[in-house]
Amino acid sequence: MKKRIISLCAITTIMALVILAGCDKFMKIVTVKTGIFSNLGSTSVTLKGELVSTGGNDEVEERGFYYSINKNLKPALTAECGPGKKGAYEVDIKGLKPSTKYYYAAYARSEDDIDRGDVQEFTTFDIKLTVTTEQPEILGNGKVTLKGSYDNKENINIEKVGFEYAKNANFKNADTVYASSPQTPFTVTKELDQAIYYCRAFVIAEESTILLYGDRIDFSSVPPPNVTTEDATEIDSISAVLNASFTGNVDNKGFFWWSDSDTTKHDEFVGSGTGTGRFSKKISELTNSTTYYYKAYVTYYNGAKKVIGEQKSFTTTRSNK
Repeated sequence: MKKRIISLCAITTIMALVILAGCDKFMKIVTVKTGIFSNLGSTSVTLKGELVSTGGNDEVEERGFYYSINKNLKPALTAECGPGKKGAYEVDIKGLKPSTKYYYAAYARSEDDIDRGDVQEFTTFDIKLTVTTEQPEILGNGKVTLKGSYDNKENINIEKVGFEYAKNANFKNADTVYASSPQTPFTVTKELDQAIYYCRAFVIAEESTILLYGDRIDFSSVPPPNVTTEDATEIDSISAVLNASFTGNVDNKGFFWWSDSDTTKHDEFVGSGTGTGRFSKKISELTNSTTYYYKAYVTYYNGAKKVIGEQKSFTTTRSNK
């Protein structure tokens, strides 16, 4: 009986060890701690964190920080530090907005798990330097002149000025170009693919300790089409024909129309066009002796951009009834 009890205890112990070993795979194995920032400036800061546990692996696949102007870190930008072993790590963040409160948290990721540290905060210093991204000039044939300027009320030493531009709004894998002179205003002319782009001007100052961006502007690298709202025809008591003409490359065309007592109605119909063209739309179920207003429009780049013509009007005739 003793042998049987001893054997049963041994089996129970072994099974418990196996279960615990298996559970370890499902337990939280990566632990990270958010540290205190340093080197705070008007547009930059150094964020610090500590990888407390890698879960027994030599290193984690990725370490970094989330940071945002929102306390819940949604949405957040990501500063990646790459893979790493247990211990402290840090990253320099540039291009922040002056006099702005930011929130940040360290994170680490392995193949099986991800952990985020506590949220900390900092506020960048004020600075009397502003950067403005101006609307680019579209020259045709893919050539675009990017334009920017700055207001330097503190006479800060401006070293470089230029632009970032990309086909995505978050500037991931953006290209960077510098103006030939750090004077304001500044421009750079580039030859780009035919697409929608996003750009922002920037200024680098004070031995590269200041990197300040202007607002983001989107633009198309080809001149937009033109649309002209023309006089309505075939007007009677309940219907009319709206007319318009266009030049350029368009993918959709249509009209908005309304009266003083009616909400705006809208019609869009697919019909690509290149060069010069005209389009019309007969609208019906109108009210007699009523003034209607209308505008023609065209879209391009698969509907991403729209050009609206001037407003015109017509008055339906009196009903014979």
